[in-house]
Amino acid sequence: MYKKFGLFIGMGIYTYASNIVSAESDTGFWIWVAMFALGLIGIIILFLSSTQMSKIQTMHKTVLNKQLEMEKNQALILTTMSENIHSMAKEAFQNNEIEKPTIETGNETDSVEEALLDVTNDLIEFLRLKSRKVEIINEEFNLNNVLNEVSGTVCAHFKGSKVELIFDINNAVPRLFVGDSLHLGKIINNILENRLASLHDEELKLEINVFNTFEDKVELQLQFIDTGAGMTQEEVDKLFVPYYNEESGQYAGLGLFVAQELVRMMNGEISIHSHSGKGTSFTLTMPLDVVDPENKRRYRLPEKILTDKKVLIVDENYNSALALKKMFAYFKHDVKVLSKEKFIEAMPNLTPYDIVVLDEELFTIRTIEYLKEVQENHALKVVSLSSLLQIDTEDQQIDIVDRRMFKPLTQERIFEMIINMYELKVAPIFEESLDETDKAKIYTSTILETHNINQNSFSVFKRKKLLIVEDNIINQKVLTNILHHSGIHISLANNGLEAVKMIDNKGENAFDMVLMDINMPVMDGYAATQKIRYDKKFDAIPIVAFTALVLDSEIEKMFNSGVNAFLAKPLNIGKLYTALSMFLLDKPNKYTEENEENTVENFNTSILSVETGIRHSGESKALYMEVLTEFVEAYEQSNLLFAKLIGEHRYEQLKMLCLDMKGLSGTIGATEMSKEIGVVQKLLLYNKHEQLSSHIGIYEKELKNLMETIKIYLSENS
Repeated sequence: MYKKFGLFIGMGIYTYASNIVSAESDTGFWIWVAMFALGLIGIIILFLSSTQMSKIQTMHKTVLNKQLEMEKNQALILTTMSENIHSMAKEAFQNNEIEKPTIETGNETDSVEEALLDVTNDLIEFLRLKSRKVEIINEEFNLNNVLNEVSGTVCAHFKGSKVELIFDINNAVPRLFVGDSLHLGKIINNILENRLASLHDEELKLEINVFNTFEDKVELQLQFIDTGAGMTQEEVDKLFVPYYNEESGQYAGLGLFVAQELVRMMNGEISIHSHSGKGTSFTLTMPLDVVDPENKRRYRLPEKILTDKKVLIVDENYNSALALKKMFAYFKHDVKVLSKEKFIEAMPNLTPYDIVVLDEELFTIRTIEYLKEVQENHALKVVSLSSLLQIDTEDQQIDIVDRRMFKPLTQERIFEMIINMYELKVAPIFEESLDETDKAKIYTSTILETHNINQNSFSVFKRKKLLIVEDNIINQKVLTNILHHSGIHISLANNGLEAVKMIDNKGENAFDMVLMDINMPVMDGYAATQKIRYDKKFDAIPIVAFTALVLDSEIEKMFNSGVNAFLAKPLNIGKLYTALSMFLLDKPNKYTEENEENTVENFNTSILSVETGIRHSGESKALYMEVLTEFVEAYEQSNLLFAKLIGEHRYEQLKMLCLDMKGLSGTIGATEMSKEIGVVQKLLLYNKHEQLSSHIGIYEKELKNLMETIKIYLSENS
């Protein structure tokens, strides 16, 4: 447009000047000067228009390149994930000479099969994001419940780590918010796990603050600050792009990619600042609503005598001690912090204090004897302090210790510790019934695993009525898939309030058992269980807590609320069977391999090898079915993309799609599809692009056969 305009001006000037020269030749000199000047202007316009067009073309090329790069990165995410699943499965199940890696979690040693379950869960979550099936649900939730469950999950995965994990919560942060607690917990969990994986014996602190914004909202700010080695800018730029590490055989970045997508969906922001040798800082901001913004005091001790206590804190990590001081100060306690070195150097006078919080390593014979002397003449409460990352359930209990606390801590844990230490109750719990025969039995011991259990094993519970209370839709699907063929009548509640209403509406014989999650929005499992127990006609309904909260204090709180047993997450099918048999069978059922039926489906294994797919999903049929469901959602129309990429000669993107499908088809047991993709990959490798068009029909045919087979399998097993 600019070029045409410049040419038009130049030609007009020339014509006009020529006419003037012909009419008035005596003034020709000045006319020629004017013509030259105007011509020069036209040339300048032409130059500027050419420059502008060049800039537009450059910008267009840059945008196109960025778009292609985004497509490439997006494809690489699933590509590397699928390749890793395939590699792990092949190594774990096809090579018997390779020693299986182990992961320490609690008192058990998880094998590579359980590691594959984690990978499969990541795959399901990623596919749900890719298919845009993840929804953000804003409901009332307790931030402390989220933090407590996250700390339990993270610390179980990194048990034995020497990292100092600290929760530093500003006293202005409310207890109750309105937002998506499930996805907020995933975000926090994924960031913490990413940072812990890169640290050794450094410090990782989660600082939580809140700021007022417009429209009666607040901005929750979470800063994850570590003292590690830091990263270069190049490493930071690649942080949210998952890749497969050939040396370690592990993923990096998948959790952060999921976290970033969830933050975006929740209208939040996430940023990273890191300098090599100076540590890394993640800053997450999230707009949320506050429940009862006028209530400035979020926790109130029930008795005035519990306030104004003098507290001494001695911890190996000074920042951890300061964070703990802030929490005690919230309850109007007079707090002093003393370093571990000074405490060892000169034992201070402890008689002025009401509560002494000591690092667990300080309980030497000398210290214990001194504390005993003080307690004989003074009402001194003693609290031992250690890390949840290094918890050892076999530690000997020390008589003089009133409570054991495990970092990272929250205000709610401090609040409950103070009340329990002085033998007061936060809220009334269910009343004991005089007629114990009307109450469900209580099992406080750990639920053991029943071996040789598969989906058919649960048929012994046929016609029993089970209520599953769980806010995580993936957990709901996995549980219902496991129990579907058992003949159990399953009902679902998304939070505690829904569960209470369902039980109230249906009456005392509505359910034979309740499986109760604890950390849920609207009403958590503690409150829901208490409300159910308030009505004695529901005493006979057994309630089994199903949660990642694993501290003794939390389990004690569950039993005080009225649960009958505790089942720890993640789901173990053998332990689930045990829990059901404890309450739904008159006699414990001894299930053996002779009871098992052949569960391998009669399909054309070249199209879909169900046995292979289940094996690659950690021997979990339920998880395998969920992967297939999400795979259909994400790739059922991939033949259209396949044809489009060939038609537009976008061979780099086609290569990425093939890598995705190669890894996924191998993982789910789609042999023929995997072979066809392998042929296309070879054509791409040797630049035989002219032969690709002949595979459009073949790809479409194999995909159609695969999708039809998957749908038949899912239909017959759902």
